[in-house]
Amino acid sequence: MVATTTTTEKGLGIKVADSDFTLVDILADIDLRQGAPVDETAWLKGQSTDAYPGNLSGFQASNTGGSANGGLRMVTFTVNIVQATTVEPIVFTTGASKILGVLGLSSATSAKDVTCTMTNTGLTGANDTVAPLATGGALPALVLESESANQVCMVTVLLLGA
Repeated sequence: MVATTTTTEKGLGIKVADSDFTLVDILADIDLRQGAPVDETAWLKGQSTDAYPGNLSGFQASNTGGSANGGLRMVTFTVNIVQATTVEPIVFTTGASKILGVLGLSSATSAKDVTCTMTNTGLTGANDTVAPLATGGALPALVLESESANQVCMVTVLLLGA
């Protein structure tokens, strides 16, 4: 049995095996449709009170559902890589349908390599005792490998929203 943790913020879920990763923290989640944080929805309201020149009705467009689905998200998060060689990936369980690219990766320990590869075939088990896998499913996943244990990394990815 493997213990797992899912970190969820602004509809984005990140699942990891506790034996491989700790301290997952989403630092920034920017919706690239309007360049604002994902939970900011003022841009969806349209102009509802201002009069249009010439006494015509104002522009009344509005997204009554309160959210716009899909679109690009730029997400930056930190994670501690517990073991020097990691087997299980980081899997995005909600809020993203694909990883389009890894934009940046940095680590806190100098002169130690960290590599990052991406797949869009991640899989999670039906409960929290099954470790995420990099293949076998259709979820976005990152595989991070570190030259040293207890390596804190910051990763920035471009995601396609779900």
